[in-house]
Amino acid sequence: MPPETPQLIAQTFQVRAETVLAGQFDLAQYPHRHLVVSATKGFWHVRLAVALAATERLAPAGFELVHTIEFREGNAICAVLRRR
Repeated sequence: MPPETPQLIAQTFQVRAETVLAGQFDLAQYPHRHLVVSATKGFWHVRLAVALAATERLAPAGFELVHTIEFREGNAICAVLRRR
């Protein structure tokens, strides 16, 4: 997987939940109102918990959960967020 640079995140509107939880996502460089947080490791309930934990981490910055989506037959859980 390529490294998640601020440019790549801004271009794809997507960031890995692990990147957010590790404190490696710089909100100051993210220019958009919408963001997708993806979790791909562990069983489905672990992926969901990780995506929601990343969502909670982003809440103080004004992001709120809009929807969760399951992709690739459950191999990825994505949380769609919107900045208030």
